[in-house]
Amino acid sequence: MIVQSTNTGGDLGNNHFDILMPGGGVGLFDGCSSEFGQALPGAQYGGVSSRSQCDSMPQALKKGCQWRFDWFQNADNPSVSFKQVSCPSELIGVSNCKRSDDGSFPQPS
Repeated sequence: MIVQSTNTGGDLGNNHFDILMPGGGVGLFDGCSSEFGQALPGAQYGGVSSRSQCDSMPQALKKGCQWRFDWFQNADNPSVSFKQVSCPSELIGVSNCKRSDDGSFPQPS
């Protein structure tokens, strides 16, 4: 899995990152509720607790919320091995974010 880090949070531990996914909770700074015009279901941290709660999500977020349960198996803070790579253009195209030092990291394999 390739993910893009877009910020660091004051509420994260050392060498810890969050994966933003529909249904995963809005975290410390909830920008999603105002974007979608409604409070999103689930806890601020951790989000929804069952796949059926994904049905309460805005339509644009339902498939991503279901992915959390179907593919990601509702993992909560799993241990992972990771390495930093240059960000693929597909992710940069979605986020419109690119690190100034991005070119100093290897291409993903």
